[in-house]
Amino acid sequence: MEEKSKSYAPAKTIKKVFRLLEALGEKQPAKPSELTQKLSMTRSNLYRLLATLKEMGYVENTSDSKYILSVKMFMLGSAVLELKQLPHIVRPFMAHLAEISHENVNLAVMYEYQVLYVDKIESPHYLKLDQPIGKTDPLYCTALGKALLTGLSDLQLEVFLKSTNLIAYTRNTITDPEVLTGVIQSVRRQGYATDFEELSEGIHCISAPIRDHTNGIIAAISVSGPAVRLTKAKVEQLKAPIMEAAAEASRKMGFTNSSMNQQVAMGKAKK
Repeated sequence: MEEKSKSYAPAKTIKKVFRLLEALGEKQPAKPSELTQKLSMTRSNLYRLLATLKEMGYVENTSDSKYILSVKMFMLGSAVLELKQLPHIVRPFMAHLAEISHENVNLAVMYEYQVLYVDKIESPHYLKLDQPIGKTDPLYCTALGKALLTGLSDLQLEVFLKSTNLIAYTRNTITDPEVLTGVIQSVRRQGYATDFEELSEGIHCISAPIRDHTNGIIAAISVSGPAVRLTKAKVEQLKAPIMEAAAEASRKMGFTNSSMNQQVAMGKAKK
């Protein structure tokens, strides 16, 4: 005998949670009073939901007692699109970079405060890096990681730096949060990131971010190799090609200049 299909009433608390997250996504940082007014929710109910979301790591407090979505929420929101479509879409641009550089080309996303490798093309040289798909590396001392960090807002970056122990892997690792913040701002302006022996001695890397239709940075592409081959001069030559590859991949993911213009306009309207 077949079991009859059950019809369940929507869980009201879950609906409230997602309405709260959507409200924060539209305007952050937000005061609790602004959220109670927008959501027509009691103060006690709102604080209970915020406390739960904060405990689970999905929202954070700012220094002036406002609330923002956390890095964890950022990563969760982009995970499905990244992992399902990215390798297939970006692979032709990776192949072009591999052809002109003769070095490892990597594709990575941000996952749980780490660089997660989701695809790679290996160098034809005998001496090459081994970056297995599924491997993770730190965000703050890799070119891929610095490119991915540019996708965070200033507040999200601040939260990340406060919660991360900046361990020195080499003498070139940046361990000062203020210096790292300046580096991330430079990466945002110039469109690429570099790593000259910051994670591993004798290894150089250059990376550029990939965007989607929302102008959000969802991944990064990189060229990496031994410093004896991937010299600073060669890295300089690869700046234009890697930014062009990232730009083309971004367009395939739906990014347009109007996407950026629209986001800037929305940001100004919210101020």
